[in-house]
Amino acid sequence: MNNSEIIEVVKDYVKTKMQDDCTGHDYYHIMRVVNNALLINKEEKKDEFIIVMIAILHDLYDHKFTNVNVRDALINDLRNLKVYEYIQKEDLENILHSIENLGYSSNIKEKKNLSDEGKIVQDADRLDGMGAIGIARTFAYGGYKHKPMHIPEIQNYKLEEKEYKKNGSKTSIMHFYDKLLKLNDLLNTKEAKRIGEKRKKFLEEFLREFLEEWDGKR
Repeated sequence: MNNSEIIEVVKDYVKTKMQDDCTGHDYYHIMRVVNNALLINKEEKKDEFIIVMIAILHDLYDHKFTNVNVRDALINDLRNLKVYEYIQKEDLENILHSIENLGYSSNIKEKKNLSDEGKIVQDADRLDGMGAIGIARTFAYGGYKHKPMHIPEIQNYKLEEKEYKKNGSKTSIMHFYDKLLKLNDLLNTKEAKRIGEKRKKFLEEFLREFLEEWDGKR
């Protein structure tokens, strides 16, 4: 089985598992991350197979929705899909390590070491948390978790690391301050930063408009 065939098998599996998700972590999020990563890789020119595999699998066992051991669960899936034995050991380790360590909450306390491929997917994932898509995903997830859109009294609330990992932001608007507005400064690659600048400006414009409308200023 060649790399392209492995990707198709894994992609079909992930689509079946995630296509009905309503939290903003669905199959189409996965494919946007794949496409963002491939766009970045036009400049970076790293291993495309590893990049696509990390991107396709990165949210399959997100800590917000499951407590399973991510590495063990992914290895089990790859074995069941009968692709495990066709993936080189060093490539598999790169894929698994990247997935375990690229998430935002995994890097709050200290920045984790990632391969070049892992950094590209980390950037691609973070780009999907910015701009118009990032805003839509924030409110989709907030609704799923029964969080208020906005509570003015906690607008400047400082969220502790442990609390963020456990429960996330208190409101959808606070998520902008807790995470979204920070993402552009955390990007690794030049191409991601170029894309991220525009998306961050859109976040800032939306937030300004939202708060002025909320306060009856517009």
